[in-house]
Amino acid sequence: MTVLEPVIQFLQDYTGKSFTLTQAMAGAERPRKPVLRVMDRLVREGYLEETRDDKIPLKLGEFGKSRRNPTWRIIAKPLMELARPKPKHRTVRDRIWQLIRARRQFTRTEIRRLAIVTVSSVEDYTQLLERAGYIRVIGNDGHQKVYMLVKDPGPKRPMIKEKTDD
Repeated sequence: MTVLEPVIQFLQDYTGKSFTLTQAMAGAERPRKPVLRVMDRLVREGYLEETRDDKIPLKLGEFGKSRRNPTWRIIAKPLMELARPKPKHRTVRDRIWQLIRARRQFTRTEIRRLAIVTVSSVEDYTQLLERAGYIRVIGNDGHQKVYMLVKDPGPKRPMIKEKTDD
């Protein structure tokens, strides 16, 4: 889990208009520095406004610059759009398609080895692509067929309907 989600959850649950960094750290239950980075990002994007920037005095024996304890005011409440969408799971066919596009000429064994997938997955998908006209056999390399990419619709794999025997 990133720091962004708990901070956004804290901001949505927070009822007041302004809050400090220590309140945000306690509400999000995250360390100071990552929370401060998220808040600075929210300020840049226009969701928050920094109203004060108090300095925390150094304790006896501490050196360096004094720490910040800024206070922010919430400007825009709909923060859920900031929560990152979950990355879509790359399927086996997506990996095979990326390798086919990168190699242009390939054997099934090369694709199976590079994509780290089963033999049947590569066979099924190459047969489907061959029937749809995206790849074709151009020769042999020993006992293996060498395929070539003929039609390249782009980085997203083509959505081909599989034949069903009804």
